[in-house]
Parts: sequence; C-alpha cells; structure tokens
Amino acid sequence: MLEPAGTADVIEASDVTDQTDARADFDARFALARERLLRITTSLIGAVDAEDVVQDTYLLGRRRFGQLRDGAAFEPWLTRIAVNLCFGRHRRGRRLRELLPALLPRRASASDIGLRELVEQLPPRDRTVLVLHYGHGYRLEEIAALLDLTHTNVRTVIARTRKRLYAAWRRAEGLDR
Repeated sequence: MLEPAGTADVIEASDVTDQTDARADFDARFALARERLLRITTSLIGAVDAEDVVQDTYLLGRRRFGQLRDGAAFEPWLTRIAVNLCFGRHRRGRRLRELLPALLPRRASASDIGLRELVEQLPPRDRTVLVLHYGHGYRLEEIAALLDLTHTNVRTVIARTRKRLYAAWRRAEGLDR
C-alpha cells in the first residue's frame, strides 16, 4: 500500500521538532545549574580552568542528554560530568608535572600557607569530597552517589582529610614542631 504524499516529511519534521525541544529544554535547565557548576569546578580545579570545564560539561551534557533516564536527576547528572572532567584535568596535570618539573611554581613558605593552599595540596579525591561537603553543602550520601563511592568510604575520606588539614595547619602556624 502506498503512503499518502507528504507523510514521510511530517515524520521527519516531528523528529526535528522533538530534537529542538530537547535542546531548548537542556539549555534552559543548564542555565539554571550553570552558576553552581562554576562554583564547584572553581573549588576543585581553580578559577583559571573552571569556565572551560563548565563549557565542556555543557557540550558533553548536550550531546548525551538523550541518555539521561531520570529528568529529576538533571543537576546531579551534570555535576557528575563536571566532577569527572575535573578529575581528568587533575590526571593530565599530574602527568604534565611529572614530565615538566621545571615548570612547577615554587611553594609558599610554611608560614604563608592559608587554608585554601592547604586544601589545594590535597589529593584530588580528598579535595573533591571536602569541597563538595563543606564548600557546597552536599550530604555524604549525595557525594557517594556522585563519585561512585560508598557512604562509609566518603565518611572515612572526609574524617581523615579533616585530620590531615588540621595537622598541616598546625605545622604551618608553627604550633607543632
């Protein structure tokens, strides 16, 4: 049986409309989440690269928006993408530091180290857990889900990181010798 003329054009046009609607929906929802993503990425990798990571998150998220199963999980899904991109930058940075040690900036003297510098010296996983919890108010369960860790693991990481930061701060202030 023959299709009526123009039916194929209608189907293709509706597919285009669905894709356009999905893109518009993604753009609107991303605009609402953008500032929070920028704050999170800034605290994880610094202000210099944060905007780039947020832009990469936008591009990757927009490309994979159709894979998101639960629309209510949009912002945690974007946060997970951004955190993973930050981890990737940390890994690339570590490899670069191993290859080009002469380009490393000199460390500040112990007496000049502030809390921010102490946090920046933490390993990426510890820093991420600490910043997401104390800097952005995520609950431990949420962090565990974002980083694909157990709640117990996140609780242990944060407790050990607090101890490590406190000890480093005491050394920097000259309270422990």
